[in-house]
Amino acid sequence: MKLNQLVRYIKSRLQGKRRFAGVAMLLFMAGSMHNVLAQQEPLYTQYMFNTVSVNPAYAGTRDAMNLLFLSRLQWSGLDGAPKTNTFSMHSPLNNYNMGVGFSVVSDKIGPVNNYYINLNYAYRVNLTDKMILSMGIKGGIYNYYVGLNDIPLNENGDPAFAGDLEKRLQPNVGAGLYLYTDKFYVGVSVPKLIQTDIGNEVKSGTSVLGELKRHYFIMGGYVFDLNHEFKLKSSLINKMVEGAPPSTDITAQMIYKDTYWLGATYRVGDAVAFLADIQINKQLIVGYSYDFSVSRLAGYNHGSHEIMISYDFDGFLKKKTKSLRHF
Repeated sequence: MKLNQLVRYIKSRLQGKRRFAGVAMLLFMAGSMHNVLAQQEPLYTQYMFNTVSVNPAYAGTRDAMNLLFLSRLQWSGLDGAPKTNTFSMHSPLNNYNMGVGFSVVSDKIGPVNNYYINLNYAYRVNLTDKMILSMGIKGGIYNYYVGLNDIPLNENGDPAFAGDLEKRLQPNVGAGLYLYTDKFYVGVSVPKLIQTDIGNEVKSGTSVLGELKRHYFIMGGYVFDLNHEFKLKSSLINKMVEGAPPSTDITAQMIYKDTYWLGATYRVGDAVAFLADIQINKQLIVGYSYDFSVSRLAGYNHGSHEIMISYDFDGFLKKKTKSLRHF
C-alpha cells in the first residue's frame, strides 16, 4: 500500500482545519520510511512458524495437520498502530504426496483494514530418501478497505471524513517451491502474482492507494546439532518488491532438549527482536517475540509484540510424525 499517497490525501482533508489525527501522524511517519512504503504483505517476526502464509509449497510438510494462530501488535503506543491476526490450517494427504490448507489474515493500520483468504495446494516429490521438493500454488481473495470515518478527530460530523475512501475485493494467485530435509530447508515464493490497481483517482490524477505489487520471498534455515541437549537453528527470509529496498530478517535460536527455544532476529535497518518459545509437548508449541525499532521510529513507539500458538494433530493421519519438526 502506498502510504505516502494516502497521507497526502488525509493531509489535504485536514488542511486549514484545527484538528489532530493520531492516525495521520502514524501514517506520515510510516510513509517516510522507504521500505515500509512499498512492502504490502503482512510482517511477521516468527516467520519460521508461519511459512505457509508466504509460501504455499509449505502446505502439508509437517506430516501432521497443523493449526496456527499468530497475533502481532506493531509499534505499540501509537494511535492506529498496525495489528495483524493470522489463522492457518494445513495438512498432508500422504497417500497422494499432496498437501492442502488455507489461511485467513486480518491486517489493520489506522483506517486501513484488509482481509486475506487463501487456499493452498502442494505436491511433494522425494528427490532422495531424506530430501523432498514441494511445489505449491495458492488462490484466494483480498478485501481492501479504507474508511475515513475511522480517523479520530477533535470535531465530529465533518462530511469530508465520512464514508469509505476505498473498498474493493481483488483475486489472488501465488506459487512457491520448498526443498527440505529434517535438518534444513530453502524456499522461494511469489505469494501474490497478480498486480492490481486498487486506487481511486483524486483531483491530482494520482491513485490514492496505488498498485498492489508483486512480492518475492527467499527463505532458508538449518539446524545444527551442538550436542545431545543443545541445537542451534539459523534462519533467514528476504522480501523483495519493486520500489523498495530488500527487507531481510536474520534469526538464530538456541534449542534446549527440544523443549525451550530462545533467540534473536535482526531485521536489517529496521528492528531487533527477541524470541522465546516452549514446546509443551509433541503437538503444542507456544511462542512470544518482542521487537524494538532501530530506525527513525525508535523514539515514537514502545516496541512490537507477537504471540504464536501452533498445534499438530499427531496421530490424526495414518502416518504419524516421526520426530519433532524444528521448522
